[in-house]
Amino acid sequence: MKVIKKLVSSDNAVKYLLKMEDGNTIETLYMYDKELKLTYHSTVCVSSQVGCSQGCFFCATGKQGFVRNLTPLEIIGQVDICADHCKETKLLPIDAVVFAGMGEPFMNYENVREAIISIYNKYKISNFEIATVGLTPRINRLINDFKNSDIKIRLNLSLHASSNDTRKHIMPVTLKYDIDSIIEAAVEYAEIFKIKTRIRYMIFKGVNDTEEDVERLERLLKGKPLKLIISAYNDNNIEGLMAPEQNDVIDFYNKLKNKIDCEIFHNFGSDIKGGCGQLKQEKMMEDGKIL
Repeated sequence: MKVIKKLVSSDNAVKYLLKMEDGNTIETLYMYDKELKLTYHSTVCVSSQVGCSQGCFFCATGKQGFVRNLTPLEIIGQVDICADHCKETKLLPIDAVVFAGMGEPFMNYENVREAIISIYNKYKISNFEIATVGLTPRINRLINDFKNSDIKIRLNLSLHASSNDTRKHIMPVTLKYDIDSIIEAAVEYAEIFKIKTRIRYMIFKGVNDTEEDVERLERLLKGKPLKLIISAYNDNNIEGLMAPEQNDVIDFYNKLKNKIDCEIFHNFGSDIKGGCGQLKQEKMMEDGKIL
């Protein structure tokens, strides 16, 4: 695995574009949380696939299509590169690994599971997080595999809409697993592991930011062991989608903060194409490969 591009952001995030032995490229993001904005303070966000098959409308990785799953060694290799960076720069050792990079981790479940166990054994890292579009059968499998383990895996569920009608247009997986079913799985997971499931909600201007969305989110999440994480859309130049102003994100948050557990997410590395798939997309465009 070779680093072909490395960018350092103003908030100390480091984005890597990595080339593997077969010539395919993936991205890895290292986040150093100096101001303690996150639960974990020295975090690696790893990719689990080359491309992605889920076809989320807003996602730069989704536009690139699915190529193949990463092996456990290719996943671990991303952590190795970031661990070397921590040593070289004398930053805090990595305390968490998050599967929120390129790909849907649950579509590469066996390799992701093996990588988690190997990273735990190699680095003594026990904090992990898996981001998913909501593949409920794999959530149940994760429960069965890790419910008696010392490894702590937080679930991060990408919701991004408060109604099935809106969500199915931006996330096709909704046609198979609707909002009620994935919220039910998220609640079960949180209750078993005694840690709140993160519900990610990325705001698209004029799409999912209405008063009705606020009311539906309150009904969906109130009184449940879930935490809504609100963020602005990372603009991927997709026709029909616009990023909101930060004041709009704050306003949306203010309408919910006294009703449900929620917070605004800090987008690390926004000035270096920190969003999933953005750096690879930029490199492909530089190389004349039209997406």
